[in-house]
Amino acid sequence: MLLYQFRMGTNPRRVIIYLSEKGLEIPRYELDYARMEHRSEWYRTINRAGRAPTLVTDEGVSITDSAAIVEYFEEIYPERSMIGSDPLKRAKVRSLERLGTDLVVRAQLWFWNTTTAFPAKEAEPSSETSTKLYHYVGEILEVLENAIGSNQFLAGDTPTIADFTVFPVFQTARERFNLSFGDEFPLLDAWYQNFRRRPSADY
Repeated sequence: MLLYQFRMGTNPRRVIIYLSEKGLEIPRYELDYARMEHRSEWYRTINRAGRAPTLVTDEGVSITDSAAIVEYFEEIYPERSMIGSDPLKRAKVRSLERLGTDLVVRAQLWFWNTTTAFPAKEAEPSSETSTKLYHYVGEILEVLENAIGSNQFLAGDTPTIADFTVFPVFQTARERFNLSFGDEFPLLDAWYQNFRRRPSADY
């Protein structure tokens, strides 16, 4: 088994944080994004999309979606569940996790138009488009703000895959690109500051 990752990437960090919180030691390969290793011919034989993460299982199967990788690990390592201990809790966690996935997609479009870091995706970033996109980002942030309530974590008193999905996009915005992201939502801001102190959140 081997996990191909890019430790600074939003989607790979979902898996990296999960593994840390779960206490799993999985062999890793750090892709050199600066040298476009993720677009290399050899890596595209593993992941045709040329993206991270990719988990190659012991059977030689490539799993190329971060959420699918996390759920695969939960299937083979069910102890100390990161999804929930009963059907109702799992439904709540998965609902928030799917909102988080939608947030990542919307935020990535926002990144492309807010920074100049993605010329291959958006050659001419637009501040007008960025403003419009953040409205759609804010829609999900508002739902998450209402969901968290007095909980320490998004789905309750223990960390779950919902946290591991949402936290990386906050971290990408705030730490990689020094952007204001979710600052207008005090409960989410407090959640982020609290989660950032966890060892799993370190780059």
